[in-house]
Amino acid sequence: MKPSSYGWLFLGLAVVVLVGFLLNRGLYIGSAIDVSMRQGEGKFLYSKSCHYLYFNGVRDITNGLESPSREGAESTACALLGNSG
Repeated sequence: MKPSSYGWLFLGLAVVVLVGFLLNRGLYIGSAIDVSMRQGEGKFLYSKSCHYLYFNGVRDITNGLESPSREGAESTACALLGNSG
């Protein structure tokens, strides 16, 4: 192999390792606002669920925070990487 071929080999290997790491941890691909109604109170509550891409598919992770306004739920940030567990 030529010396310049080693550079491309290591670059390709680094890309494969990086993609594998990201898909193992979960890569953020989008979010959605979920609406629910609390029983007996008649109020709508909004929460944000974040979508992450893993090796075995897409997983939705809800942050667990409920807000009485849609704007409050939309302002909640999603992490770039999901949890691996």
